[in-house]
Amino acid sequence: PVQNNPRAVTLLKRVLQQLVHGPAFHCKVRETVWTNQREVIGVGTYEQAGQGTGRYHLQVTMHDGSGRHRLQQISDGRLAWTRTEIASGVTLRRVDVGRLDEWVGRSNSDHLIAPRYTVGAWVELLSTIYRDYDLDLVGATLEDEPVWVLKGEITSKRRSEIMSLGERTSWPALFPTRVHIAIASRPSDSSELGTLLPLRFEFWSDPPKASIDESKTDPITSENLISGRLITLIELYSIQAIIAPPVERFRFENQEAEVNFINETDRYIRMHGIQLTEREKLRLRR
Repeated sequence: PVQNNPRAVTLLKRVLQQLVHGPAFHCKVRETVWTNQREVIGVGTYEQAGQGTGRYHLQVTMHDGSGRHRLQQISDGRLAWTRTEIASGVTLRRVDVGRLDEWVGRSNSDHLIAPRYTVGAWVELLSTIYRDYDLDLVGATLEDEPVWVLKGEITSKRRSEIMSLGERTSWPALFPTRVHIAIASRPSDSSELGTLLPLRFEFWSDPPKASIDESKTDPITSENLISGRLITLIELYSIQAIIAPPVERFRFENQEAEVNFINETDRYIRMHGIQLTEREKLRLRR
């Protein structure tokens, strides 16, 4: 089986440290999804306070022709909220991130970053990729600029887990088996900010049995990166350093009293291999 390239893990850890403990910044976000012969584009923004605060705000809105869908993730370093709006349906999820370190512990050697930072936005996405994919590190160019690329292939363990769900006989078409993450290797022209920040996430499927037209995908330029079909592309651009906003900027204001939130703290604790007793679960919900 493929093993993580130690250099890839070292780079990923540096990227996580930069996101969590680096300076405050703001950027624009674009997400493109290819599904059912259609291309759906979403746009939004991301802002973080950085400097170990755990405060961020991500919002992306997508229009698919039949309705508007919106994702909002926001954390003040104590509570992280995810609000998902699909057409007229709204769901709310909350994680008590301020208590994750207490429950999970900080000494687990498998942690690339403290557990309280691994909920939401780019840190959760990168942490999930680290958990589910075997990583390698290659060089490439993105818009004529040199970048590092973390190249991941789904682990055999994760592949088996997905296939066992619902007794599947074929791989779900929209579940990526390969990922490519472009990491800035030098600062942007407009500021010293940028090095070690993710610029582009590509999620690819297995190669299809029949050949397809890949001319529309514009992947990262490298001969050994292209395989399968590009399912989802997330781009971060117009990255600008900012003065860290006050904590109030990152507090979620629930304006939908009729929507009950789901407390997912226990799920995140279980993801770290910790099983709580019923008494501990009751304490957690207080």
